[in-house]
Amino acid sequence: MEVPAMAKVHVTAQKDFLESLTNARPFAALAELIWNGFDAQSDHVQVNLDLNTLGGIEAIRVRDHGAGIFHPHVDNLFGKLGDSWKKAKGRDNGRSLHGKNGKGRFKAFSLGQSVTWNTTYRDNGKAYSFQITGNAISLDDFDSSEPVEANGAGTGTEVTISNIRYEFGSLLADSAPLEIAKIFAAYLAQYPYLVLDYNGHIVDPAAAQRDRSNYHLGDVALANGTKVPVAVTIVEWAIPTDRAIHLCDADGISLHEIVAGPQIKAPGFEFTAYVKADHFRELDKQGSLVLADLHPDVETLVKAARNKIKEHFRRRLAEDQSHIVERWKKEEIYPYEDKSTLDPVELAERQVFDIVAVNVQSYLPWFEDADLKSRKFTFRLLAQALRENPDSVQKIIGDVLGLKKEAQDDLAALLEQTPLSSVISFAKTVANRLDFLDALDGLLFNKETKKRLLERDQLHRILENEAWIFDEGFHLAGSEQRLEEVLKKHLSTLGKREDDPDPVTLSDGSRGRIDLMLQRVGQPRAGEHDYLVVELKRPLKKIDADVLRQVEEYAIAVASDERFKGVPARWTFVAISNDMDASAQRKSEQLGRPKGMVYADATGTITVWAKTWSEVINNARARLHFVANQLSYQANDDTARAYLAKAHAKFIPPPDSAKSAPDTDSAAPAS
Repeated sequence: MEVPAMAKVHVTAQKDFLESLTNARPFAALAELIWNGFDAQSDHVQVNLDLNTLGGIEAIRVRDHGAGIFHPHVDNLFGKLGDSWKKAKGRDNGRSLHGKNGKGRFKAFSLGQSVTWNTTYRDNGKAYSFQITGNAISLDDFDSSEPVEANGAGTGTEVTISNIRYEFGSLLADSAPLEIAKIFAAYLAQYPYLVLDYNGHIVDPAAAQRDRSNYHLGDVALANGTKVPVAVTIVEWAIPTDRAIHLCDADGISLHEIVAGPQIKAPGFEFTAYVKADHFRELDKQGSLVLADLHPDVETLVKAARNKIKEHFRRRLAEDQSHIVERWKKEEIYPYEDKSTLDPVELAERQVFDIVAVNVQSYLPWFEDADLKSRKFTFRLLAQALRENPDSVQKIIGDVLGLKKEAQDDLAALLEQTPLSSVISFAKTVANRLDFLDALDGLLFNKETKKRLLERDQLHRILENEAWIFDEGFHLAGSEQRLEEVLKKHLSTLGKREDDPDPVTLSDGSRGRIDLMLQRVGQPRAGEHDYLVVELKRPLKKIDADVLRQVEEYAIAVASDERFKGVPARWTFVAISNDMDASAQRKSEQLGRPKGMVYADATGTITVWAKTWSEVINNARARLHFVANQLSYQANDDTARAYLAKAHAKFIPPPDSAKSAPDTDSAAPAS
């Protein structure tokens, strides 16, 4: 077949701007081509997906039976942006027009690399056909062939998209016709004689609808005093869908989509709302719907629509609840007695119970299949919980029922393997630890608090119960013990007994005392044990040569004691304070050693470290980072103070007005 000569149609726009127009979700891009078919006065638009041998999409074809593209207008239609014959006309043959800026055709390139328009139009009683082609590589140029007579051919346009960019599995999914139906529901209701065929399925929004309600809101006043007529159509779907609000013109043509938002409480309902006002078309012409949330007119109109949507679902919930509650009463599982009169408190309690119980039934698949005794027991527990602790019940059930289906399934699967109490306990532990890190940071670095924080009577006691901060792999084995008691604990771990051990002495003959001794949970290596000994300093006491000498003497005393020789264990001694002096800082940053290590014996079984509280707290936060992100938990000053007050109230430094006893710092060895 001879290919007709092609002429160039150049688009007068920057290439990066044209590329930005090709960014569209699959259904949004497809919808633009369907709208073009209806705008061309076609009563029937077909979408066909051509598949390859592997079942993937090879080409997408959108066929309409409209007026076709008039060849003398090609330069204007394909060569200009920001203006369109549709913008000026608004309506054609009684039908509202969707397009207005000539940008829709570029969205086809988000689906495939090559797009071809094969079109037939009529001029002076004769039919003519020609072809327009475009490629994503050169968006600013289209090729147009010369028209040839096409006697007997019907008018219309078929757009073929090839060299498909991605798999686009969503276009092949069973739910695809519904996704298209949601976009065109209001428009197809306005013009019920139109036919939209999606890959062999007639798109019928009513087939998947549970209910459809139309409301006229009357004239809504804008900030400048102008009054705008507004209507709302609420479509309730019988299958799961994302809740959305479409901003439409008065005829239901969707111009922009926004999320419905959590303000609309409609448990158990799947819906799409269509807010219809011709003022949206005017805003769309100005480009103001792109940033819909920022425009005051949009905010005003959507607020009025949301209020109506809320009212609608309050009524729908009440209708559903009344039928369900009556059935429960007949089954004798309703936990309240029938009374002719109720005081306000009883009435409120029952209303809350009805709402919560209806949602429990909706979201728990097993509930309807459970026997009457189990359901009655569940309702009694729920009624009691609402009576005794309504705030917690509302929060828990609200969050659980607000989960998407996938998240509910994940929760159900998790509870098959793990008790809910364990999940709650784990989440609470992580939250408590994050709060503690913030609280400890405040105690140690607040200008006033750190002056009053005592090492032995306060900081030491708090950390006895928060020893995880040093390493979750260790647990507290001893606190404020002399070195001989440390030895005794270690020997008992190995199955040896030494009821009255001789003292472990330092180089000057004194007996050393440690602050915290931690033992690794389990054995890291067969027959061996790990111990972590922490030497705490109050915030105002810097780690200096004296502190390091003290800790090193502890370590050397352990290494030198004959009872430790040949014992399979590793000992890590750590001195911690807010800061170090210059000499300690230099010693903690030695060439060939990890940062913070100030001493290591020849065997590597005994090491001494110097660390600041900033390092310890930041390391602990880093270990919790992943879990905290998954829990979406963010500690703050309020939660930190609340945790500290609950867990360590008696160890919190007193206010400035209170007199605290001088701290006996553990820097000096016990004699």
